[in-house]
Amino acid sequence: MRSIIMRLFAAASGLALLISYSGAAQSQDSPADRVLNASPYAIAADEELSGFVRVTAEAAIGEHCASCHSADLTGKPGVPNLVDYDWLWGITGEEFNDVNPVMAIQQTLLYGVRNRDCPEDQMSYGACSDTRYSEMPGYGVLGFSEEQLNDLTEWVVDMSGGEADAAAVERAQATVTICAECHGGDSYGYVPYGGPSLRDDIWLYGGDRDTIYDVIANGRLGECPPWGNTLDAATIKALAVYIWNTSLGL
Repeated sequence: MRSIIMRLFAAASGLALLISYSGAAQSQDSPADRVLNASPYAIAADEELSGFVRVTAEAAIGEHCASCHSADLTGKPGVPNLVDYDWLWGITGEEFNDVNPVMAIQQTLLYGVRNRDCPEDQMSYGACSDTRYSEMPGYGVLGFSEEQLNDLTEWVVDMSGGEADAAAVERAQATVTICAECHGGDSYGYVPYGGPSLRDDIWLYGGDRDTIYDVIANGRLGECPPWGNTLDAATIKALAVYIWNTSLGL
């Protein structure tokens, strides 16, 4: 009996020592390690982690993102504004916490948009698995007539609140069902497909008639590279938190 008690005591002591070492190791984690395991709320409440996120993200933006999205992430024609709270992918605006949006932004950062640079066995529907993928077809290339293209242009102008040719908008009703899959049946957009809202005044390529016509006639397939093989996990997380917070005006 005494030997059993001694073994139990030794096991308990070993467990306590293990817990003690584990706690000590955890308390010495680097800010990068802590950021990876922290929620956006925990990061915001910790001055050290908030500072790490800001410094890390701003350095990554300067080196990798600014050339396309600009240093303040407001974008340019053909390159989305990342901080205006208008999301093409993964964020509906109806989220009740900060965790899901940050994870959605991380997916885009990790796997890119319309990335095709991967082995064939990793392709799915014409692009790498997990990349953000959708297509804006070129309907002129697909055989739409000039009248159909012009009518669709007027319909988009009308949807966005501009002054449009009412007769053309009416004629377009026979065709606009093709738009619903990506832009939604109500034309407010559909983030799972990266389909932007047609009912606002936010434009990726431009909102003038010539640009709208060109997008409809010739399509668009803009790309963003995947950063998962270039940036470490903590930098990806820091960028996602930084972009989300900045879009909220924080």
